Amino acid sequence: MNSFRFSGSLLLLILFAQSANAQQQAPQLTVVPPKPTCTLIFKTGSCADLWNAYNDAVARRQQEEIQLYVNRQKELASQAAAAPLQKQIDDLTKLSSDQQVQITKLHEQMKSDATAALERQADAHQQGLYEGVGIGAVGLLILIGIVMGIRRFSSNFSITRKQPA
Repeated sequence: MNSFRFSGSLLLLILFAQSANAQQQAPQLTVVPPKPTCTLIFKTGSCADLWNAYNDAVARRQQEEIQLYVNRQKELASQAAAAPLQKQIDDLTKLSSDQQVQITKLHEQMKSDATAALERQADAHQQGLYEGVGIGAVGLLILIGIVMGIRRFSSNFSITRKQPA
């Protein structure tokens, strides 16, 4: 029995939501009563009341239909005005995403270029170190050769002191 109440209340809730949704989609227009069949002779009386009610309902209905038409035209004009802007927004969004992809590619290229430059710099540093050691060694050998040559050349000379007279 409780499950029947629950399903019944659930059904009522669903029906209420559907009717509320239908009311939002199609607004309720004033119901126009049937046209009176009596002939209006006096400005008072039941026939005059019927005609007044009918004319008021027709006027309200026409006003509501005009308002619906105006609202629909406003909506169409808004959509027509927004269409180019929406296209522009879509184009800018696509351009932005394309630029993001390009930025990502350039960032990856910069990383690979930086890695290659660091490797070239390390290789150049190592090569410079080897060349420096080689030049230093050759220079040292030349210096040793010069010193040895000077010693050999100077070994043939002797320095004698003159005796004081």
